[in-house]
Amino acid sequence: MNFKTLLLGSAAAMLMAGGAQAADLTVAEPVDYVKVCDAFGAGFFYSPGTDTCIKIGGYVKFGTAFGDSDFGYFNAGYDNSNWGNFYTEVSIQATASTVTEYGNLTGFIDMRAQTGNTFSGGQTFSDLVNSSTNSAYVDSAYLELGPLKAGRFTSLFDFGRGYNDTGMFGSDSTTDHIQLTYAVNGFGLAISVEDNRDRGALGYTDGILVDGSGDYFTGGNDNIPDIVGAVTYASGIFSAKVAAAYVNEAVSIGSGSGTLLDPYNLNNESGWAIGGGLEIALDSFSAGDRFFVSAAYGDNANSFTGITGGTSVAGTFNPFSADITYSVTPGTSWSALASYKHVWSPQLWSSLSGGYANFDGSDQSDGVNVDAWRVGFTTAYTPVKGLDLVGDVFYSNIKADDNGYDLNDDNGDSAWNFNLFLKRSW
Repeated sequence: MNFKTLLLGSAAAMLMAGGAQAADLTVAEPVDYVKVCDAFGAGFFYSPGTDTCIKIGGYVKFGTAFGDSDFGYFNAGYDNSNWGNFYTEVSIQATASTVTEYGNLTGFIDMRAQTGNTFSGGQTFSDLVNSSTNSAYVDSAYLELGPLKAGRFTSLFDFGRGYNDTGMFGSDSTTDHIQLTYAVNGFGLAISVEDNRDRGALGYTDGILVDGSGDYFTGGNDNIPDIVGAVTYASGIFSAKVAAAYVNEAVSIGSGSGTLLDPYNLNNESGWAIGGGLEIALDSFSAGDRFFVSAAYGDNANSFTGITGGTSVAGTFNPFSADITYSVTPGTSWSALASYKHVWSPQLWSSLSGGYANFDGSDQSDGVNVDAWRVGFTTAYTPVKGLDLVGDVFYSNIKADDNGYDLNDDNGDSAWNFNLFLKRSW
């Protein structure tokens, strides 16, 4: 065997061995990288292996409050303090959207949680329960297919609270409802069927005893949903909305002796509300400036005018009981607000807001009457994208008579509050 034969044989053996080893190796699967989805706006990405686009958002908010924040509730417990202590709120938001032959299919959820030191100015009873238990809760969640939207989200009747964090008095309610919308050439038509319990309806009661009074009551709401319709229009610098509602929250007290055998009767009273809002973009005057005005009138529809509800008169001075009481008290009410926002720079803006609300229950035996007004000034600074430093100061004046709540004790009929918070959003 010569050298050439040996060399060729060795090379062949090495090739055969290398081929055998290569056959034993596992072939790597192709990597399915996350891809950007631009069909629904910024921040969406494709869920790997699907045609569903996902967006994740949320915020962490840390704040504190100073002043007579709640007309005696806070100050009754802390006589010598005007400091509402610290609180922390978190939100996790997720959106999933897909293009279908019937329109965009979307699911959204906003889960929140609060620590237990929130001040009570303008909060709902649910807010106080969530903050006291530190439990997570669904702030809003809905599914949407084309013009159909169903779940828990902002009521179709709502117009906004102005350019501030505290809010002026007005409808500010998140309800479980189903909504149908049609839009064309700048106009929008919508109708919704909404759960009246989210606006304070009692439901039916059977022989309840009112603590302290010894009186028995029976009856209540008939569990009839609220029907809300709205027309919207947006073109150029104008954006407007007009809404009307048929409602079923109020109850009147019928005859009876107030005993177990002869209780007072709570009779369901239907009602209605109408309102409108207008926003004007003032970019020609100063880039980013906005002006907003709204007004609402209701008959047996107190949460639709801000007497009760999310940003309410009753919830301001007694969130534990007054907001619940006024939700079902028959009477007429109205409210109006105006708010102006000025942008000083891309990082800094301020707003000035004012509002008024009135309730007249003089036709009822207890003759409840309420007058309330509020002014507020807000400044927000964004040093870096996603971080906001906000200062929100407001002054409120509320007068109520013949309703069992004497606002002239302790703090009188007026109060001021300053809110300061940091908010990291993503």
